[in-house]
Amino acid sequence: MDIVSSLRRYEKERRVRVAVIHGLARMAAIMATTYRPYLGVGLGPLSFLTKLRIPHPGRVGGRFFIKYGMPAMLSWVLGGNSSKLEGRPLSCRLSDKAHDELYRWFDDDDALEQAMGGEWYLFATSEANNNSLQQPIRLIRDEQRSLSVGSRSDANDSASSLSLPFPQISERHATITCKNKAFYLTDLGSEHGTWITDNEGRRYRVPPNFPVRFHPSDVIEFGSDKKAMFRVKVLNTLPYESARSGKQQGLQQEQVLQAA
Repeated sequence: MDIVSSLRRYEKERRVRVAVIHGLARMAAIMATTYRPYLGVGLGPLSFLTKLRIPHPGRVGGRFFIKYGMPAMLSWVLGGNSSKLEGRPLSCRLSDKAHDELYRWFDDDDALEQAMGGEWYLFATSEANNNSLQQPIRLIRDEQRSLSVGSRSDANDSASSLSLPFPQISERHATITCKNKAFYLTDLGSEHGTWITDNEGRRYRVPPNFPVRFHPSDVIEFGSDKKAMFRVKVLNTLPYESARSGKQQGLQQEQVLQAA
């Protein structure tokens, strides 16, 4: 049996499969980025269509592909030379199905957020001369505690307060609380207000003393001068933590090799 030529043929077929998946992902990204800018161009008398709630073609086509095309695609990609392995014990189950709640997650964003197992963080998006804003801020999941935002930190509980020394930040500006695995932002009647920009680009002001739910990828702005802007992200591991753990693993491997 010519093992070398078999491995080369297998590698060539796998590269073709990877190229197909990469091409599909690139086409989806291009469609997602060009859909909104060209939605209202050249419609003429049909410009009233822009006021309608038209579903994104990527979402509609994506559901069709996930339901019918993805099982065949995964069987083709993961299968590889499965026809040449008949009679041998399988190392993985290609018949594994998607999660039972998958179709519910397509329609219910709240259920999808509750199923996410990562931690919620605030990442600064504006250029500020404050080193404390360069580190991500982890939100508190404890329903009995809240994260207070203001121009001064709470001396009694500095771990649950965020100090933003900017002109448009009130001393007690806002609070962030967690309830039923969802996060809410409450403006405490600040002078310059608190703003939220969702993932569709809609910006609105948070009403005072009323909790408003925010979601991942939203941008929270304390004040209106765009000096204290934070993007909400959900991550399993922070980038610098994963890099640090990778370095530690590398050092451990080096020590093992040196000991050997």
